[in-house]
Amino acid sequence: MGHDHHHHIPKAGADPRRALAWALALNGIFLGIEASVGWWSGSLALLSDAAHMLSDVGALVLALAAAQLARRGASARMTFGLARAEILGAFLNGLGLLVACGFIVYEATYRLAQGSPEIPGVPVLVVGGLGLAINLGSVVALARSDRSNLNVRAALAHMLADALGSLGAMIAAVLLLLGLSAADAVVSVLVAALVAWGSVRLLRDATRVLLQLPPRELDVAGLRDALASVPGVSGVHDLHAWSLDGQHAIVSAHLVIAASAPLEGVCEAARRVLHDDFGVEHTTLQPERAPGCDSRCGVRSRVA
Repeated sequence: MGHDHHHHIPKAGADPRRALAWALALNGIFLGIEASVGWWSGSLALLSDAAHMLSDVGALVLALAAAQLARRGASARMTFGLARAEILGAFLNGLGLLVACGFIVYEATYRLAQGSPEIPGVPVLVVGGLGLAINLGSVVALARSDRSNLNVRAALAHMLADALGSLGAMIAAVLLLLGLSAADAVVSVLVAALVAWGSVRLLRDATRVLLQLPPRELDVAGLRDALASVPGVSGVHDLHAWSLDGQHAIVSAHLVIAASAPLEGVCEAARRVLHDDFGVEHTTLQPERAPGCDSRCGVRSRVA
């Protein structure tokens, strides 16, 4: 049986590696500052933010490595290259965020139950402000690179988590200066809850790609109806849609074509419907003649 195969490896978006490298350098430097001051002052808000930062530095290393691997070309052993490396990086980063949130909630609960220690507010306020500036700078750099990329979204989630953590540390510092010793732990729990919510959304999107589910924005039922309505198509079956990177859809399908219709023309019309109406650039269509045509009927064509 022949195929009409329009093969186009999904295009990469804007290269995020430079932005990831800058974010990694800035966050690595600040990690040392924040962890040192948090340890000296005993501030859970700073130490929890440093835990986020540690996970973020690891996340940025992972994201940068995944972005590099994803740009390796296809080969006989890896026919799609390593396009899904960035999705694996996003998934692992999402899991790391959830683990960090769990640790923060556990430690904060323990402190609230046992009584919060005395924590100096001024160092926490200063370091929190510096961290907020670095986190927001990293967020801007990453957002300008490729926000639709799940790998970049994971790195952004980490940076936004730390921005929230730094803001939370500043709020806790002000409350500590007002004599509210429990503020440090309470603010940490609130920040962890917000971060966990974003992490679950990231994991959900990455899991869709890893399970080869159709992209969320792709109307599969509408796509099937559109293929069935192409002149000459009398049936559609074995329709599959998935994505390698969470951005570009890949579609394959068997088309049952009327005996009087030209195979090549019908497949080309179907491919154009997928491209023009649904934005699908990678399609594999297998034409089959309706009953009455020899089963060896088929065609292979490539359209630029």
